Amino acid sequence: MPRKDQKENQALPSLALVFGYIAIKELQRLEDRIRVLVRLGYGNQQIAVICDTTPMTVAVKKSDLKRKGFRGSK
Repeated sequence: MPRKDQKENQALPSLALVFGYIAIKELQRLEDRIRVLVRLGYGNQQIAVICDTTPMTVAVKKSDLKRKGFRGSK
């Protein structure tokens, strides 16, 4: 039987993903969704799950955004 701490740790990522979905629900373009999620501090894997794409696609889009002058969470 898993400990209480393990159960709580497993529940938190799901909640974080829900917040991510809420943050981008009105955005249509993948580039805009990634921009918002990066600002909120999500990593490539989490962004990929939220946007229903691959982590490599997220990495490429983030690279494109950097070339265009987007600085992320700073």
